Amino acid sequence: MQIVMSCQRFRLNVGNKVIADLVDGECIISAALMDADGFTIDRTSNQFKPTTMNEILDLNPDSELITVVGEESTIIISKLETGHSIVIQCPNDGNLGKARLKLSRAKIAILPFL
Repeated sequence: MQIVMSCQRFRLNVGNKVIADLVDGECIISAALMDADGFTIDRTSNQFKPTTMNEILDLNPDSELITVVGEESTIIISKLETGHSIVIQCPNDGNLGKARLKLSRAKIAILPFL
């Protein structure tokens, strides 16, 4: 029983590292992982509240990638095949192409840990 719990804790820590490694302060300023029900599993900033994005996800259920441009930042939501979502916050003057590339790599890297 203890070995199973240690493995699960290790899986969560590695998954959390994938989310934390997304943030570079240049093109991604915050990141979060949400479960299939829209609850936040991990996030890099307490200021970043990705659960407010659930309504936008519901409007576009078939889209794998959703971009919302706001006054202060741009939010990109990427749905995973497990039902989870990775949400990143980018500055409006940031490189969105680089942010999307990092997001697509993180999608692949995190799948084994979910």
